Amino acid sequence: MFGSLVISLLAVLVARPALASVTLYRSETTTTAIPTYTNPSVDQTVLSPPSPPTAQNPAITLQLYDGGMDGMGNPVSGAFLGWSIELSIADVLIIRPEFLNYCAVIAARAGGITIRVGGNTQDKAVLEMNGLPGGKTIVKIKDVNSTTITDTPIVEFTLDLFGAMQAVGKLLNVGWFFGIPFIDTDADGNASLIVSNSKSYLGSSLLGLQLANEPDLYNIHGKKPASWGIPDFFDETAEMIQRLPITEPIIIGPSLCCLWDINTIVNTDGYLTNFSSAIKFIDAMHYPNNNCVQGAGAVVPQNVFAYYLSHTNVQSIVSPYFSIAQTAIAAGKQFMMMETNTASCGGFPGVSDSFAAALWGTDYGMQMAYGNFSYALFHFGGQNVYYNPFTPPPTNMTKYYQWTTGPIFYANLVVAEALGKSGNARVLDLYMDGNNANRAGYVVYENGVASRVLLINYVTEPGTGDYTANIAIGGQQTGLPSITPATVRVKYLLTGSQSVSEKYNITWSGQTMGGQNQADGRLSGTPNVQTIQCNMQTGLCPVTVPAPSVALVFLTDAAYANSGGEDAQQTDGSILTFATTTTTGRQAATIDAAALATSNGHSGSFPMMATSKGKLGGLNAGSRRASMSWCGVGVVPIVTLFGVLMMGCAFV
Repeated sequence: MFGSLVISLLAVLVARPALASVTLYRSETTTTAIPTYTNPSVDQTVLSPPSPPTAQNPAITLQLYDGGMDGMGNPVSGAFLGWSIELSIADVLIIRPEFLNYCAVIAARAGGITIRVGGNTQDKAVLEMNGLPGGKTIVKIKDVNSTTITDTPIVEFTLDLFGAMQAVGKLLNVGWFFGIPFIDTDADGNASLIVSNSKSYLGSSLLGLQLANEPDLYNIHGKKPASWGIPDFFDETAEMIQRLPITEPIIIGPSLCCLWDINTIVNTDGYLTNFSSAIKFIDAMHYPNNNCVQGAGAVVPQNVFAYYLSHTNVQSIVSPYFSIAQTAIAAGKQFMMMETNTASCGGFPGVSDSFAAALWGTDYGMQMAYGNFSYALFHFGGQNVYYNPFTPPPTNMTKYYQWTTGPIFYANLVVAEALGKSGNARVLDLYMDGNNANRAGYVVYENGVASRVLLINYVTEPGTGDYTANIAIGGQQTGLPSITPATVRVKYLLTGSQSVSEKYNITWSGQTMGGQNQADGRLSGTPNVQTIQCNMQTGLCPVTVPAPSVALVFLTDAAYANSGGEDAQQTDGSILTFATTTTTGRQAATIDAAALATSNGHSGSFPMMATSKGKLGGLNAGSRRASMSWCGVGVVPIVTLFGVLMMGCAFV
């Protein structure tokens, strides 16, 4: 059943024990040129950093208080900042060990990860209960009526997708959102099939079901008649909710993006009151800019580069949602950003794939946590976008290349550590240095204790543009006792070039996700966590924030531990990771001659392969450990995902 989802395996031949001698033949190989490819996901555009500002304060004081501070956001989990994956490419990502590694990096710090599968392609998606030709999981059919850049294919998918999501979720504590097709209002029962099977497969890990996707654009994009509008949306939403097999609040909506005012729809027009019994989340979908216009009138990336290097611009994106978030909370619901990124229609070259996007994404994520959002999800497209958190090579290039990590992935990484695993992180924007647009500062409280401070420097002016944040807890002019710690730990997000234009040479606490086509989803390099001595006489901890960078300050040992600080060092192999196998164009299996001569079929320890779901030679597919000597000590084969052996081993 899951054959279409499994990474191709090397043929495994298990024969009767050899009764005769074995002769080994060696073969010589030749080297041929590795093919190359060009698309937006590996675009090489590098923009010029904006000119640095003048007369910046070289040092500022951040006054914190024990017990919390006025204006903190509601508690959020470390899995707050997740990913939104377009349905049409879900099979390309979710089944790969590299994807699991990226998830594991976040989950080790946040305690889990949040992923939505949906997008524009959900609206006309069809669940094929009897499978697809050739055992495929997803088939994309070009819409013959497509005329614009925003048009999307019709997607047909099978239950294999839900099976993969279920398995990945169990491994890595994934919380899932899934999109329901809306265009046909379940006239054929297809949407009901999707709802019932998503609930059955995903169970409690299903956080919610999105009903409609950017309905304010349906008539413009030709998905609905030109006359279709808000009354029609309400009527069809009511019709869908009545038909769908739901008895509990699980629906997410209205999922507006562009033309309708969310406050008007939810409050004045009555979306929340009309559908309250079915609604779990009120949501929005927002991109601050768009790259949808091509040719004449297209946005010039250099002209908008500076926009993504401003804390006040981030505030202006999020603040319009403060009111509706409070409305949702008052009604017993949650508010979330279902889909966002740097710019719609794939983002901008040199902007969305630069270090600026990492700084902006970190600031944006923290600002939404401060604004009482429950979740926020960065969107993935396919190969033809600039803003992906990570991208596999094209299918025909996977033999030659590894994945490419987008700079915005580091925002997921930093925010996960900033919020930690407690599930009780409360964020406050410090409006630092008179709300200086070139700097941002946030404090995270857990159970009334100041746990972490996150600092951002947007300026590209190494040395001169650095600043020092002097952190105090109590003391100073507060009239309260000083409880500033004796030392703090600091992790830095930096670039080798010390420029916001950097694409690949990015490190988090000394470790990197790798360069273009060099990533397998795991951090590499030696961790570098700095310890800073605080001045106990002045009650200040001086933390330097280089230009440009992010600094995450851990104010307590517990805060460091609850962010996966110890585990994230990967010194003891405690993080679940998934090894990947890179093959050359020759695709010939190799093995050490001496090992083969004495192995006699893995010394009889390699089990027979089973073809039925859930079995591997008698091994329980749900077990993380199996006694299979070929993976080595402390390493287990990846058998838990789809009931069959995948390429690679899991280090546990």
